[in-house]
Amino acid sequence: MDATIGIPPAVTEETEVFWKAAKEGRLVVERCLVCGADTFPPRGMCRYCRARPMGVVEITGPGHVYSFTVNHQRWLPDLEVPYIIVLVEFEDHPGVRVVGRLRGRAPEDVVIGMGVDVGFEPGPGGYAIPSFTALDDGEGA
Repeated sequence: MDATIGIPPAVTEETEVFWKAAKEGRLVVERCLVCGADTFPPRGMCRYCRARPMGVVEITGPGHVYSFTVNHQRWLPDLEVPYIIVLVEFEDHPGVRVVGRLRGRAPEDVVIGMGVDVGFEPGPGGYAIPSFTALDDGEGA
């Protein structure tokens, strides 16, 4: 599947740091400087305590599939179907869930809890889009 097909993301003041890091192949989330909670997507304020001072932390470890869907709808003329969209959680970042495409697996081989590594692929408008690949053993993170 070619991830460059689609609509480029709307980059805002809050999301700019995420897209810059993605271009470098890094997945970052916001961390509240008051309560320490991690948040994604970036909002510019903590979703737990509503504080505004936010920092950035990089996610470096593998995650696991929290949920997934197999899309058979061809939303755009050149879009290859089916494709798998996963919602991934990261053990060291409670409450953070990131959506992306799962590459390299057939839809019937995807299971809740399977371990995945984060990666990036070229997306619309020249942006790097988060995507995931299954860990070799397929076990949870």
